Amino acid sequence: MRVVGLGIDCAFGNTGAIPALWQAFNARENEVENAVPGALYGVCCMGDGAGNFRYIAGVEAKGSTSGMEHIDIPAHRYAVFTHSGHISDFAKTVYTIWNKALPDAGLNSAHAPDFERYDHRFDGRTGRGEVEIWIPIVS
Repeated sequence: MRVVGLGIDCAFGNTGAIPALWQAFNARENEVENAVPGALYGVCCMGDGAGNFRYIAGVEAKGSTSGMEHIDIPAHRYAVFTHSGHISDFAKTVYTIWNKALPDAGLNSAHAPDFERYDHRFDGRTGRGEVEIWIPIVS
């Protein structure tokens, strides 16, 4: 799957610029060429050992779009979690996944992009609903 959108550099514990990135992408979403309708994606990629990573807000597309970046997400085995409620509590859900759910299940993450999937169950206007969190795991 290829995700095309806008990206920023982030660090764990310092993701405050992500909401503004989503606003910028939402204003330009219709510019994405050959977009696949149905969901938006927030992709965390290019992470390093110091907690830095690239975050891309985008949509699945068949190709590239000038002025935007893209990331190809390889086929993988994933552990899928669901965040329910307001997006302001999203960081708590992510923390619990990485620090409790994955270790308790004996799962190890693979070195590949992880992503959030926002579909019809999430209302971007209210910030409420369900968001899937896909973590690639070592088979």
